[in-house]
Amino acid sequence: MTNEQFISGFLAVFETKPEVFEQAGAVDDLANLSNTISQMADKSNNEVADAIGDWCANYPKITDEINKFDNGKLKTDNKKLKPEATKKEGQEPKLANRYPELPENLRKPRPNS
Repeated sequence: MTNEQFISGFLAVFETKPEVFEQAGAVDDLANLSNTISQMADKSNNEVADAIGDWCANYPKITDEINKFDNGKLKTDNKKLKPEATKKEGQEPKLANRYPELPENLRKPRPNS
């Protein structure tokens, strides 16, 4: 998996399967990852992927989910994933406002070095 695929996989898990972060007990630590990535605006994809990988080392369930993705698709499924609703009608979302915003620089491609 390339650095770009790893970053894309992380973003895909973050956006489509937020319950994995809850199950892994990683929600409270997302702020630390967000701060780390915010400080890496001028770093290469390799360095950002390494930082995410180091953070994910504490959360094997998240790493397992990232490894199932290939450019936003499940490796075993050729269809695009569709996010599932996190709240049912008449029910408050369980994870509302628990996730920090990911830094914008994580979504912007950087040159590899």
